[in-house]
Order: sequence, then C-alpha cells, then structure tokens
Amino acid sequence: MSRKAVERESRLAYVRNAARTLFAEKGIENTSMEDIARAVEYTRRTLYAYFAGRDEICTQVFIDDLAARWSAQRDALAGTDCESGLGKILVWGRSLYAYSKQHPDSLRMHFYFDLKGIDPGRISEQTFTRFQKLNTELAEGLRDIFHEGVSDGSLRPDLDVDMSISQFLYSLRSILNRALSPGYSFASFDPDHYVEHFLEIFTRAIRHTGGRCK
Repeated sequence: MSRKAVERESRLAYVRNAARTLFAEKGIENTSMEDIARAVEYTRRTLYAYFAGRDEICTQVFIDDLAARWSAQRDALAGTDCESGLGKILVWGRSLYAYSKQHPDSLRMHFYFDLKGIDPGRISEQTFTRFQKLNTELAEGLRDIFHEGVSDGSLRPDLDVDMSISQFLYSLRSILNRALSPGYSFASFDPDHYVEHFLEIFTRAIRHTGGRCK
C-alpha cells in the first residue's frame, strides 16, 4: 500500500472511530454529518469527499464491528475441544455473548440495521461490496457448523438449516439485549444464566435424540 493510501485509510479510521463514539453517546438517528464533522474538526465538504453520507459512515462502522466480532468468534471456535456441530453452536452463541458484554454498543448497532436495513443506493459500491462479502462469510461460517451437526448426527436429520439459523440469530440477539440491558424488566435474572437457559432450550429443540453433544 502506498503512503498516500495509508494516510487516507488512517483518516477514514479516525472518522469512523469518532462516529462510533457519537453513535454510542447520542444514538445513530440523533447523530448528523455536522456532528461528525465537528468531532473530527473537518468541514462537511471535506467529510463528503471521503464518505457518501452518514449512512456510509455508519455502515463502515458496522462492518468494522462485524469483522472484530467474527474474528473473536473464530478464535473461540478454534480454541474449543468440541467435536460436534451442536457443541460448536453453543460455543458460537457463548462467544457472541462474550463479545457483546465487552462491546455493548455492538448489539444496538445490529438492531439498528435489523430495523433499517442497508440501502445500496445510499452508500458507495465499495462499501456495499465489503459488507456483502463479510456478511456472507459470517453466514457461511454458521451454516457450515449447522450442516456439520446434521452430518455428525448431533442435530436432527430433518432440520431446516437456513430457517433454524435465521431464528437462532434473531432470537439470540433479543436474548442478549435483554440480558445486557440495564432497563426495567418485570423479572430479574442473572444475565449469564439467562443466556445459557436460552441456548439450552434452543439446542434441545434441534438436537438429534441420542446424538453427540460435545
């Protein structure tokens, strides 16, 4: 990478980090390009020279977070002695919980994109391509684990893998949000036990009777 490219990436990372802080403090919807420009001491014109708009900055921050999270989950999976697909699903869920505890703003950003989606027309083609590539890698990584479980007999042979993955992801994010939320709840639970209870209930539903769990 040339010196000019390195300097450009350094400036982009500086803006993304400042935006991440603002998103955490004010919320994405309440953060404007003017706020970000002020935080990094750039003019709005300069900021628009690097980014198509706030949506692009937000998407790039989201991509950074997804990449860091997936790296942490891959490390957890590589370090486990679990041999079955079912066991690796538990590791996958627990590693997402561990990452979310360390990075509480990660979940809030994910919920934002669950609700709003990503509009390719509001971000650069390069940013959208990066997101697609990473999101596909994440999905394929989890899909491989589920298929491994079906093949090794730890998961039900009739399992609809894609349906189960979708429901697992959306349900787990909601569970983690409840476990880590400091807000009011009609009942109080230990966060670790709350998450483990969900993982046990979910994996019990997809487990093949008599199949390997480890």
